[in-house]
Parts: sequence; C-alpha cells; structure tokens
Amino acid sequence: MLKRILIVKPSSLGDIVHAFPLVSSIKSFDSSIQVDWVVNSEFRDFVGRNESVERVLSFPRSSWGKEGFWTRFLSFANDLRKTRYDAVLDAQGLFRSGFLSRLSHSSRVIGFEDAREGGKYFYTEKIPVPAPLHAVKKNLLLLKPLGIREKFTEATFQYTPADHARLDEILRQSGLDPGEPFILVHPGAKRAIKMWPSLYFSELVRGLENLRKEKVVLLGGERDAPLLDEIRTRAGTENPVLPGTVPIDFLPLLMKKAVLYIGNDSGPLHIAVMSKTPTISFYGSSDPSRTGPFGPSEANLVLSDPVECSPCGDFKKFCSHQSCMVGVTPGRVMETIRKIT
Repeated sequence: MLKRILIVKPSSLGDIVHAFPLVSSIKSFDSSIQVDWVVNSEFRDFVGRNESVERVLSFPRSSWGKEGFWTRFLSFANDLRKTRYDAVLDAQGLFRSGFLSRLSHSSRVIGFEDAREGGKYFYTEKIPVPAPLHAVKKNLLLLKPLGIREKFTEATFQYTPADHARLDEILRQSGLDPGEPFILVHPGAKRAIKMWPSLYFSELVRGLENLRKEKVVLLGGERDAPLLDEIRTRAGTENPVLPGTVPIDFLPLLMKKAVLYIGNDSGPLHIAVMSKTPTISFYGSSDPSRTGPFGPSEANLVLSDPVECSPCGDFKKFCSHQSCMVGVTPGRVMETIRKIT
C-alpha cells in the first residue's frame, strides 16, 4: 500500500508546472497518500502553494560553489531522510536529480530510460519514453509502475485574504486600480534564443493600446527590468511595469486576474495556461508538441514561423539569425488578437 511518494523536480518554473498533474493524479487515486516534493530553493514557496503537496524539501542549488553550500546541503539531506518513501519519482531526468532521488534511501526510485547525464543509473525502475511526447504526458508515465492512472484535475493553490490584499497593493503601485482588467505581456525567457524581438514587443504594446480598452502590463523578473523599460520607451506609452515585484508564488493569483497573456516559451506562460487565462505564445527553437501550452488549443494559440531549422532543440543557447522568431511579425500577432476578440 502506498503511503508516501516523493517527487523530484527541482527546476525550472515551467517544468515544475508540467509536473503538477503528477500530484493531482496521485491524489485522485488515493487522497490519503502523502506527496512531498524536492525543488530548488527559489521555487520552494511556489510549490508550497499547491494544496496537494504536503512537504517541500528545498535543495540549495543556487548556493553551489558558494560558502555555506555543504552546510545547507547536509541539512537538506537530513530532512530528506526523515521520511521513508514508498516510491521516489525523478521527473527531472538528470544526474543531479537521480542522485537526490537515490539519497532518499527509498527502495523504489523510478525515472526515465532517456534520462541525461547518466541519471538513469540511479533508478531501480526505468520507464521507456515514446517520442514525441508532451512533457506532461511524459511525467505521467512515472505513475504506471505504481498502478496509478493519469487523471487531469486543476491544481489548487492556497491564498489568504492578506495575500490577495498584498497583490492588489503591488498592482496599485504599478498603476492599476483594484479590479481593473489588464493584458499581461511577458517579453523575457530563460534563454535569449527563445525571445521574440524586443522591437516587436514595443510595436505590439503600441498596437494593443490602440486596439484594446484594457491596460497592457509588462511583466518580468528583476533581471528583466532594463528590457521592460526599453520596450515601454520604444512604445512611447506609460504602461504599468512589474519588474520582479510580483513574487513567484503569487503568479497563479496574478494570472487569474489577467484577461489575456502574451509571451515567449517560459515559466509564466505555463502558469497562465494552468490558470485558464487565454494565451498567445511564440515558439521557435523549442517544440510546442513537447513543451507547448498544455491546455485547449483554441484558448492557447502558438505562433511560429515554420523555417527549415525550427525547432532546433529545447536546450540550444545560441542562434545567429533566429529566423523562426523574426518571421512572426507584430502585424500577424495583432491580426490574431482581432480574430479572437
């Protein structure tokens, strides 16, 4: 009988969202099963908002190579071993995640046959992966050895009235009145190769200001602040800007307030899809059949330019021309928006 299951999915933000159906499927099978999660420290609060996750174990990945890492790591390892897990599911598929999975001392460590960096050598059970397969579907393969059938249910997040008030205040400070409808535009991404041109974003923002009555809000992390300022300056508008002012764990709450989300292949996109906010996203180097929006296609439109070399790979870091992105013009995006509104 299964009592405790550990999911190892340390990063990144979008990948974590794609692993949430693992939790909902386990809980649908048997709500009494305790589900814990190993995640990188910066995503601890985000995963902790998921009502179905009992305990979040914070791996100090950002401290690697810095003073105090080993002290933090030993504390993490001790916490990991406090619970005896009936099964550990490595949904990351790397050497590091395989090592952390084995560190739990569980007798069942389940992972993918195609795990990279030798991660599969840590597993007691290896799952073959048919290709191509969306990341969500791939993750759910980990449940088969446990006799758990996939069941898609909406992830639910815990927010208090104080949390709602805090987000309202953040939006108010950015220039949005409480309850005012807005469109979210997220121009950043983890890798530059995934980014639609900033000049295009400026043209899009200017066009949206003329087309729609809702305010256009520019969203990004703290490191995206110069990019957001550049886009707003080029657009010649005074759009509200959120440069890292919304905590990661508040993003699901923010997305539910937006009437439309526009952005690159990135973590916030997948949170918007999960939150059932309509999305328009740009895909070039990465393959939408593997990492695209996991939701109704009519509500989550993917725009790309089918050049011969696209998609070139989810992990590629550089391209000299990015033709697949340049070919998706602001005019095409505006025409798409006109058709759906």
